[in-house]
Amino acid sequence: MVGAAPGAAGGVAALVVVSDFASVRRAREFVGAWCVLHECGELAHLAMLAVSELVTNAVKHAAGVRVTVRVYLADAGLVVEVWDDGAEGPVVRTLDDLAAEDGRGLAMLAELCDGVGWDAVSGGGKAVWALVGAPQWNTSGKVRT
Repeated sequence: MVGAAPGAAGGVAALVVVSDFASVRRAREFVGAWCVLHECGELAHLAMLAVSELVTNAVKHAAGVRVTVRVYLADAGLVVEVWDDGAEGPVVRTLDDLAAEDGRGLAMLAELCDGVGWDAVSGGGKAVWALVGAPQWNTSGKVRT
């Protein structure tokens, strides 16, 4: 699951939130509003699911006081990133254990998204990302219908 996130083809929108579970909703609303602005259509639902999972993991597993959410269009598609202060990379468990009550969110995202990975951030911390989809974008940065 380690690998470089797709590079931004356009501007990057970012939101910094306090590292607590109430911030999951704020992050989801932020990504949802960005998707409306960029007319992402059905990709918006997956982008909001991805950011919910990534922010929840950052709050649960990283010891930092803040989390940064980034969303942008890359040549490969729509990317959602969550930066936190945690030094260790995320662990992706399998979907095989049907009795497990948690710990399979990243595996689920890996099945639903076009890519999931993480990168170390200079100065400490990491960025966990999901390549949500690769739609056809028009020159104004909106999904081509």
